[in-house]
Amino acid sequence: MNSEDQFIDYYELLGVNYNSVKEDIDKAYRRQAVKYHPDKNPNNIEEATRSFHKISKAYQTLTDPQKKLEYDNTYKARIAAKKRTDAFDAKRRLMKEDLEESERVAKQTRKNVFTEESTQAKIERLKEETARRREKLRLSARRKFK
Repeated sequence: MNSEDQFIDYYELLGVNYNSVKEDIDKAYRRQAVKYHPDKNPNNIEEATRSFHKISKAYQTLTDPQKKLEYDNTYKARIAAKKRTDAFDAKRRLMKEDLEESERVAKQTRKNVFTEESTQAKIERLKEETARRREKLRLSARRKFK
């Protein structure tokens, strides 16, 4: 099998189940062959030829016991790898959501701290400003009475 064939699901291509018998594979191949034969698709010969070639390769692989055994082992490994990847993807998604939630909480906390610091700074500034004004008023009042 070349690298292109590794990604083609022959069972799906022919429209049969993994447990299908040779007769079912023969029927499915004939149906697909008639559908994708280049002579039946004169408007799109190149695509029909590619599809027909893939279907023929799938049929040859699934009807030869040795090739089918080899393909089935690869197919099972691919399915298992996909399940593992899907499980990892679910874990990654949960981890990402947890991380985003943590970041959101941290950002909100920083915002609250910043707001609290800003409020404290404003209060201090107003106290100092008020003290300066009172001092000015006191000095101006002393000058008037002198």
